[in-house]
Amino acid sequence: MTLRTNLSLLFLLGAVTAAGHTAAEPVPADTSRAQTRGTDIPVRKSGEISYLPQVYGAVKAKMELSTTDGEYRFNVRNSRIGVKGFVSPSMRYAVQVDFNNEGKISILDSYVTYFRKNFEFTLGQQQYKFSSDLDRGPSSNMFANRSFIAKYLTSYYGSTLAGDQAEEYVKTIGSRDIGALGRYSFRAGIPMRVTVGVFNGSGSNNPEWSKSVNLSTRLDIGKREGLGGAASFYTGRTPLDVHVVETDGVKKEEDFTQKIRMWGCELHYVGDRFLIEAEVAQRILFDKEKDIITAAHIQGYYQFGLPRNGFAEHIAPIARWDTGHGVDFLNSQTKLHDRFNANRMTIGVNFGLSPKLLKSELRLNYEKYFLGHHKPSDFAANKLLQDKFTIEVVASF
Repeated sequence: MTLRTNLSLLFLLGAVTAAGHTAAEPVPADTSRAQTRGTDIPVRKSGEISYLPQVYGAVKAKMELSTTDGEYRFNVRNSRIGVKGFVSPSMRYAVQVDFNNEGKISILDSYVTYFRKNFEFTLGQQQYKFSSDLDRGPSSNMFANRSFIAKYLTSYYGSTLAGDQAEEYVKTIGSRDIGALGRYSFRAGIPMRVTVGVFNGSGSNNPEWSKSVNLSTRLDIGKREGLGGAASFYTGRTPLDVHVVETDGVKKEEDFTQKIRMWGCELHYVGDRFLIEAEVAQRILFDKEKDIITAAHIQGYYQFGLPRNGFAEHIAPIARWDTGHGVDFLNSQTKLHDRFNANRMTIGVNFGLSPKLLKSELRLNYEKYFLGHHKPSDFAANKLLQDKFTIEVVASF
């Protein structure tokens, strides 16, 4: 998609919606993220606006035990801290950093949002809003380990030279990029929200120049509570990277990108004490031939309150079934990107350590994989697809 075409779509959305709203909606000092959705949009309540910055964060630590070979590991997956607030009745900001994003320090969010009554426009590094499960952070996830959609869907691959041999890699575009995103909420019998975004397509913390942009669109139907659904579409190119080509027996590295396209659908029902949701998504890479990943899951929980002054505020049994077909991963033995087909069942119980569900929790999970007759050649060394117990603690504020 060309930059001119995508920006025209975004600005048309803004012009049409902003024209009909002349007064900003009051925004309160006390805001919180929706508990079951991967979003940073505040839930607005009545009250006076405050310009004091709000500090928030989360630490996610766990211990995993493989039931295949008895090996285990301790891991700190996330150490996040952020600041958000308002600079005017119609503008807010957010900055969030993860000090342990798979062993690296990285800026996650850095953006400003202008909003009217039913319209929002966000500029900066942010989530491009393709998938609810992909967008979830440590405190809003239900499970210790991410779904196949959240972990594998956004992958792409290339190769580098190691001596005279080509070694492949698998990377991910992640859930964030630098760009502009507009949202418009309206009613067509039921509540609906349209989201359109244009982004660099080069990933987080990587403001590359380009003559084209990546486009993300989403339609949400229904309220956050009760029955709702969504449909999403994403198209563009993967970040600029390298791959090895061979010409006349000589191997060399060349810059390249791949055309990427994703679509997804979601359905959920949120009650006072329970959630059930299903999601299916597909990613297509267009290179010499199509490379397709398809993943889906259905998951849910039910919350039971516990007596006050006890160990926990509540207990929530959880269950998830997810499936992946054509999933890319790096084979640790061959150093080549490989694929697997798998089903997985995850069951467990979460103990709520704070009054709000999915904020601070102790999570006990068991994952069972069903790989059929095909197991990757590095199955014994690669713990990704092994059955495992996980004990995880998430502390958020």
